[in-house]
This record gives sequence, C-alpha cells and structure tokens, in this order.
Amino acid sequence: MLIEMRWQYLFLTLVACGTPPRSRGFTTSSANAPTARASAELRFAKAESVSQVTCPDAAAKVDGTLVCPNEARAQGLTIVDLADAWTPRLLAPQADGTAPTFRDTYLALAADRDREGKPLDHTEELAELYGVVPSLAIVRKRLADDARHACHAEIDSTPIALLDKPYAQDHKQVVAVMSARRVALQKQLEAERILRKLPDLTALALVADKPVAKKYETWKKADGIHRGILAAQRHLVCEGFLDEKDADGTMTWRTSNAVELYQRRNFLMPNERLDEETREALAVDSRELDFRLALRILRERVVDATGLIEDGTAADGPQPILGRMLDPSPMRAARGREKPLPNGAPDLIGAAVETAARELGWSEPVQLRAFLERHATGLRAAIALPELPTYHSAHMDLTAEIDRGDVWYDDTPIPRKIKRRPTLTVFVTANGVKRPLVRWPTTIGGWSDVSTNGHVVQKWKESDVGPRVWRELYAAPTWLPPPSTPDRDLVKNMYNGRWELKKSIMGPGPHAAYGLVLLVHDNVVTKKDGTVSYWDNGIGSHGSASVTSIVNGTSHGCHRLYNQLAVRLANFLLHHREHVVKGEQKVGYRRRVNHKGSFLAKVDTRGFLYEMTPPVPIVVTKGTIRTARKIPPRNSAPAD
Repeated sequence: MLIEMRWQYLFLTLVACGTPPRSRGFTTSSANAPTARASAELRFAKAESVSQVTCPDAAAKVDGTLVCPNEARAQGLTIVDLADAWTPRLLAPQADGTAPTFRDTYLALAADRDREGKPLDHTEELAELYGVVPSLAIVRKRLADDARHACHAEIDSTPIALLDKPYAQDHKQVVAVMSARRVALQKQLEAERILRKLPDLTALALVADKPVAKKYETWKKADGIHRGILAAQRHLVCEGFLDEKDADGTMTWRTSNAVELYQRRNFLMPNERLDEETREALAVDSRELDFRLALRILRERVVDATGLIEDGTAADGPQPILGRMLDPSPMRAARGREKPLPNGAPDLIGAAVETAARELGWSEPVQLRAFLERHATGLRAAIALPELPTYHSAHMDLTAEIDRGDVWYDDTPIPRKIKRRPTLTVFVTANGVKRPLVRWPTTIGGWSDVSTNGHVVQKWKESDVGPRVWRELYAAPTWLPPPSTPDRDLVKNMYNGRWELKKSIMGPGPHAAYGLVLLVHDNVVTKKDGTVSYWDNGIGSHGSASVTSIVNGTSHGCHRLYNQLAVRLANFLLHHREHVVKGEQKVGYRRRVNHKGSFLAKVDTRGFLYEMTPPVPIVVTKGTIRTARKIPPRNSAPAD
C-alpha cells in the first residue's frame, strides 16, 4: 500500500551512509563533446533508409536523410538518442560490452514494466522523481488516451483556485467540520432565499441584513473549498489514482495517497498535499502536462548527448523552455542562496533543450503526438544545437564545495527554522577564471535513531568538514545497513497481518537509500614515502528517494541531491573527467533482521564503480554555527 511506502520513504531520512569497497579495473576516457551551431526552426521529417549509410549507429537529420556520427560532428550536429532503449551514460554499455547489472531494470522501469515485462501498479511505477527517465513510449501512450483527456476536460477546474491552503489527510477533521457547517448554513440560507423571494443564494450577498450577508460569505468560502476539493478529486479519478466513490469532498488518506501519485506523475514535490503547484497543475490541460513530460525527457537526453550541466542555478536561475518551467520551485534554486554567484554559468541546458524541441517540431502537444506516432520505435536525431562553452573539454579542471549553511549544535533535538540551508556548488577553472557551474540544495547530518546495545536512541550524526575528494563514483549503488541501524527500521508492515524486509532501500534501484548515484567523500592521506592512500568516514554525495528531505530535512551525515541532478552530475563527470571503469563490485552482505519476524537481508553488489583519475577535489565548509556550542553534541556517533 502507498501509505506504507510513505513510511518507507520517511525512513530514508534516517538511514546511514555506508563505506564502499575498493577494487581495480580497466581505463576509458571521455571523447570531446561535439560542437554545434544554432539553427532556424525546422520540422523533423520521417527518417528514410539511405543505402550509402552503412554505420550501425546512424542518425536521422531533419530532412529525413541519415548521417554517421563522425559526419554529423563535421556538420556541427549533435546526435540526441530518442530511442526507447536509452539509459544515461552512467548505465550505458562499455567498449567491451559490459554494463551495470541494473541497466536492464532501468529500461524496464522507464517503460513502467518489471523485469519480466509485466505492467507495474501505480505504487511501483512513476519513478521519474527517483532518477529514472521515462520512455517516450509512455508519452505516446498518454497523449493517445483520448478517454482520459475527455474525462479531465469535462471537469470545471476553476474551484481549485479557491483552496486556501495545502489540504491533506491531516486536515481531515477541519474539512469535515467545515463541510458540516456548509450543509447547515446552506439550509438556513435557502430558507432566507425563499422568504425573500430571491432567484438564488448569490443574491443574499447584496441584502441589507448584515448577519445574513455575513452568513452567506461564510457559506460561500466553505462551499468553494468543498467544490475545490471535489474538482481535484475528480481529476485524480481520471488518472486512475482514486476510486470514484472516494471523490466526495473529504480529505482521507486515500485522497492524499492519490495526490502523491499525481505529484509523482507530474514531477512535483511528493508531499501528499494539495499545495500551490499541485493545484496549478490540476487546472492545466492533461495534454499539456504530457507535453511537459516529453520536454523533461528531451532535456535529459540533450544533457546526456552534450555533456552540459549548466542549468542557471549558479547565475540567474533556470529559464523557461518553450515558455514552461519544468521543475517545481524547490528544485530551481538553492534555498536561501538565490543571489547569482560571480561568473556563474547561465542556463545553457534550457537554451539547448528549447532549440532541440524546435528542431524536432515539438511546439505543442498535437505536433508532439504526430512526431511520436511517425517514429513509434524511436530514433537517433542529428540536430543543430547552440555551441558549447569553450571551457568544455574531455578533462576539465573541476572542484566542488558544500556549504553546510546554518548549523545548530543543540545538546538535544530542537526544531529550528533554517534560513540558509546547505548547498553544493561545482566549479570549473579555465584560463585563470574559476566559474561556478551549478548550485544545488543538499543536506547535512543531524539527529538520527541509532541502535546501541539493543536500545534505540537519538544521536547526532555529523557531516565531516574539510577537504575531501570524489574518487569513487557508483552507479546503482546499494546501501549496507550498519549495525547501528535498528532492526525495526528494516522491516515494513504490509497491513495484511504480515511484515516484510525493506529490500528496496538497500537497492539497487530508484528507491534505494543512495538513489542511482553515490560519490564517496574520500580523505587523502600522503605517507612519508610520498605514496597516497584514501579512506572515508561513510560520507558521500548521492541521490535520495526521500525527495522532500532535501528541502526541509537532514541526513545521516551524507549530502543528498535530487535524483535527476545526481545522475546529471555523474554523467557530467564521466563526460569531462578521465576515469577508470572498475565495473560491478561484488559483496556478500548478510544480516539477520529480527523484528516482527526473522528476515535475512542479502546484498550481492555494491554497485558499478567508476574511478576518477585524478579525483575531483571537494571541500565541506563549517557553515555558520548558530549556537554558543561550536562542536557537535556530546551525544554523537560516527556517520557510518
């Protein structure tokens, strides 16, 4: 059940950061990113076979002819893979044909299928927020679902704007009381209307009797909220997330669960609440929402093809793509640090994606649907994109910094309103200029549940401060729960009298504790003989299935990133840093979990490892300590 899954995600705000193993492998290097030129708007033709093109990885130009990659680069074209069988570079096959074992699962999830090809139910699909870019086949299917679009079109969405707060299941009693009062007031007002021989209730707003007019205004507000909730629920019914019988204007857990599914489908913060951005989305045409999904998919394909990471967060912020903002507001800026940084890179991704959309002819949903129907099996498109910045190269001088923001070292947990939250900034140094490329929200450690001598207690989990390096990059990492993780946090209630092991948080997978990417924070130790060794304290930068914690939560010491950003960062490093491919790292993790039964936790891989050569320097600053106490609380524990 989804309600159980929410508890599972909540648990991820408490899981520990683990220490991965070390190993060796063979060397690969990233090629120079292709140069592209800007072009006028073109309409993409259906690709036709051309006999003289013999390369297996040919791409279609806008005129329908095919071109090999080398020739495309010579013509200033970038090949963007729009095929269904696409994964980010992070999970792509290597030169020798090897690939992360998770690759096949990723492709299945992108098609909303399991490994056996069976359709996933709503609680398992919709993994875009967790780092899995959907297939364009999903968009094609949704755009072609005319019955669904007709269902949405029949709903009057205007009352949704009358909702005055982000209603959720914790407003159940408030909504119930308001609804009861609405019904009682309506009976009274109807009697007044009949007595005064008025045509309808709205006329009561103009009567000279102030108590009646005031009673009408109270009823009008309550009625508007009731109609707003009903309209939102009817949209959820159209999506198949809520039963029609539950679209009754009440706010139960069923509606909140349906809201979260809707948020996941439309790349909104999954908080189960009818917040402002969710209300705005509910009032938008369903085809338009499908079009925005296609633009988000195109964005990740363009990012992967070009090696761009510059999204405007280090400068004036992300820009609209075809007039549309594709991400919820918490993802578009580092909270409390929105001022542009000196020399900050502008939004190059937005410009590239908008150019790609225009070249493909994706101007509106109707054109997109025609395109997807013409290219039902997908295609590789050779298109002209804006030129890449001159500092882009196969090996860039990159550094990173995590500012821990405002820090309170309270001796016991105390709720704090943090104005300046932690941020990650990635820099490039070229021609003597240090340029911030991106600035993203992240997390630091805080109070967490820890198992000590069979008892669960709260201890402070500190985020290490000082210079570190990103040396090990894990694709589809797993989490190996340390002994300090309470057994009770490793099982889940199935609400049918049974309990099960929480396998998904161990991974690999989009709901794993580390998401789809882990960058280990290694300490560099130089010995007397000049040799260098590395060790880590279980701290890393990684994706997270606890999406909302990145805005308002803490971690077990690690630095969480929104999943799509963690994947972008990993792809950027593989594009622009020399690295060694170490491959799948085997482990034999076993743990007996004893809570509500006995379960055996098994993890056989640590993930697919890339090693940066040389590592990328990263420094974690102390931030601003807001308490008189300047060191971590006495009741603290190691991060791992």
